[in-house]
Amino acid sequence: MKRAVSIFLVLLSCTSLRAENGAGKQIENARFQIIKETVEFLASDKGNFKEVTELQCKDCNGYDELINFVRKNKIKRADELINDWQKAKIDTNALGFKKSLTKFKEQIITKITSGTKSNRKTLITYESYENRLALIIEAVAIAEPDAGNASNIEKVQESPDSVDEPVVTEPVKIMEENTSESASYFSFLPDLSKDMSYTIILLLLAGILFLIWVLRNKNKIIDKNERALKEQLNKSGSTEWQSKNMSNELKAVSQKLKAAEAEMAVLQENLKAETERNERLSAVAETRKPVVKKPEPKPVMGSVVKYARYADQGDGFSVQELLDEEDSETIFEITPLSPNTASFRISGNQNAQRYALSNSPYFLGKTSQYDTFPSGNSLIITDVPGELKLQGNKWLIVKPVHISFS
Repeated sequence: MKRAVSIFLVLLSCTSLRAENGAGKQIENARFQIIKETVEFLASDKGNFKEVTELQCKDCNGYDELINFVRKNKIKRADELINDWQKAKIDTNALGFKKSLTKFKEQIITKITSGTKSNRKTLITYESYENRLALIIEAVAIAEPDAGNASNIEKVQESPDSVDEPVVTEPVKIMEENTSESASYFSFLPDLSKDMSYTIILLLLAGILFLIWVLRNKNKIIDKNERALKEQLNKSGSTEWQSKNMSNELKAVSQKLKAAEAEMAVLQENLKAETERNERLSAVAETRKPVVKKPEPKPVMGSVVKYARYADQGDGFSVQELLDEEDSETIFEITPLSPNTASFRISGNQNAQRYALSNSPYFLGKTSQYDTFPSGNSLIITDVPGELKLQGNKWLIVKPVHISFS
């Protein structure tokens, strides 16, 4: 008995020690390194995180420091991702940890590069980021668990108990003991489990008794509900005529409700028609007002007309992106009026106009104002040029260009 307990304690201590100092520690370290590399890769995405000041978390040795790095550099929602990834389950088994770590890595990459974030795969740092993750997983080395256990068991079996058991030196007696034990009732179990078999049987009997008790209570509850249901059915037979009267009253009320809804729909239609008529009248009155076109400002003597394909700054044009010559995609003509002001209009080049109409909300939405929607074959006419003001390296749109379509 004492020998079996000793074997069990040695196995338990070896397993826990190996899980703490071996597999568990290496895998948790690999998880942290994968998450840290991912955060540093996100920091290199200047398109989405423009306020990043540090690309590497050199002093990060734990998740708290990594979260502080994320918040300091304003990498949005990265702290939530760190908390989720920290809780992800990873297999610590020596035969499955690499597959589990690889799956964990692929889930993280999919999370940060799928959908609208797929452009991150084109970043210069993406390939080296993937290589570093692969190296982290390859660096994890966990020994097979069986060899250590077997050696420990052999050592325990070879060391006899000097107090309670005599030192056995004759192999004949050992064979006789093994033969007598093999004839026992639990000979099909390994040596380590024989002394626990009675406890397991008692636990099974206790579980069966508990299930029987639960089933008896359930049967009592079912019988009680069945009797209550029968009583309810008996009572419902006497009140059936009351339910018929109530159903007739409900039908009458529902008919009145439908009639009221129909009258309300007619009133709503009349109100809608009256509102539309008033809007048409007000629109006609506004269209009768003459439209006064402002005279186009004259360009500065010696100024050179510049061309732009689109408003690359959203609310203006970059000075560096302006072109000296037009082509089939230069939608806008920019004419300087003074060192700090300029006017702009839609190019008369038909190829450029067709290019603009291919996606008019994108090219014309923030730069132009128009009252009707264009078709694919429309010509763009500049009614009133727009106004620009130079701010640093950007021509800011002060007034959008007024255009129409023919």
